[in-house]
Amino acid sequence: MASPEPPNKSAGASELLPGGIEIFRAGTHRDDAGRSHTFTRAQLQEIADSYNRELREAPLTVGHPRDNLPAYGWVARVYVNERGNLAIDPAQVDVQFAEMVKAGRFKKRSASLYPPDAPHNPTPGKWYLRHVAFLGAQPPAVAGLKDIGFAEYGALDEALNFSQPAGEPAPVQPPEESPMSEQEKAELEKLRADNKALAEANAAAEAKAKAAQDAADAAAAQVQSYAEQAATQRRAGFASFAEAEIKAGRLLPKDKALAIATLEAVATTAQPVSFAEGDTTTQVTAMQMCAWLQGQMSSRTAAVNFGEQAGASGAGAFDARGKGDAEIDQAARQYQREHPSVSYAEAMGHVLNLGA
Repeated sequence: MASPEPPNKSAGASELLPGGIEIFRAGTHRDDAGRSHTFTRAQLQEIADSYNRELREAPLTVGHPRDNLPAYGWVARVYVNERGNLAIDPAQVDVQFAEMVKAGRFKKRSASLYPPDAPHNPTPGKWYLRHVAFLGAQPPAVAGLKDIGFAEYGALDEALNFSQPAGEPAPVQPPEESPMSEQEKAELEKLRADNKALAEANAAAEAKAKAAQDAADAAAAQVQSYAEQAATQRRAGFASFAEAEIKAGRLLPKDKALAIATLEAVATTAQPVSFAEGDTTTQVTAMQMCAWLQGQMSSRTAAVNFGEQAGASGAGAFDARGKGDAEIDQAARQYQREHPSVSYAEAMGHVLNLGA
C-alpha cells in the first residue's frame, strides 16, 4: 500500500481554497438507500490511485445535482493523507464560491462514488470519485472529517451517497431539496447569472478578436498580392527600357541582362537618400533613383549607328536592322574571327555600322 501523501499543491491547483480537503474516511457508512458499506484503507488508496482527470474529472458542486452541474471548481488530485482519510486538492475554483466557503456558508462535505459495477464508472471494477458536494444545513456524509464539508447523491441511481455516519438514523429530507437558506439560494442564483454573463462576454470577445485577425490576414494577403503585381510590372518595364536602348544603339545587347539587374537592384534594395540644394533638402526614393539612372542611360550618345554609312555597303555586308540580339552577336563574333586583332566591342560596332 502506498504511503500517505502530503497535501502538496497539484499542478493547476486553486489558490482560492486550500489543498488537503478531507472528503471520506475508512469504516462502515450507510448510503441514502439504507445500505451499509465498509471501506478499508486499501480501498481508499484504490480510489485515490484510480482518479484520472483526463479520464473523468470530478466537479465541486453545491448540494447533490444528478447531472453534476453546475461545477464551481474541479478536483485536481485525490490521495490518502497522513490521517488515513481520503483528501483532495481543488483547482479552477470560482472566486465567489470560494468566498462563500471561507465565510462558512458550506461547512459539510461528502464524496459521491461510483460503485465498481456502475454502468458509467470510468474504471470498471474499482470505486471512482464522481463529485464532491458542498452542503449547508445538511449533516456531513461521513463523521470525523476536518471541517469544510461535502455530500452527494447518486447519478441516476449509479453513485452512492453517504448522508449520515453508520448507526445513526438518516435525516428525513428529500434528496432533491436544497439545504440552503433563501439568502444562500439568492446568492447562488446571482453567482450562476454572473458566470453565464462572463461566459457570454468571453465568447463575444473571442469572436471579435477572430474577426479582427481574419481582417488583418486578408489585408496582409492583399498587400502581398499588390506587391507581387508591382514587382512583375516593374521588371517588365525595365526589360522594355533595355530593349529600346539596344535599338537606339545606346546599350549593347550583351549588357541587356546587366542593365535590367542593376535597375532591379536599385529599385528593391536602395534606401531613400536625402541631400541639400541650397536651403532645400530633397529626398530621393529608390524608384526616383531608377528613373534618374534610366535618364542617364537614355541621354548617352549612341554607341553604334544603325543607319547607312558611306562606303559601308557592298556584297556580303550585314544589315542589322530588324535583326535579333542572337543574330547581331553571331555576326560580331564572325567578324572577330576574321579579324583576330579586333576586340568584341569593336567587332560589334563594326557589324552595327555596316547597314546595307
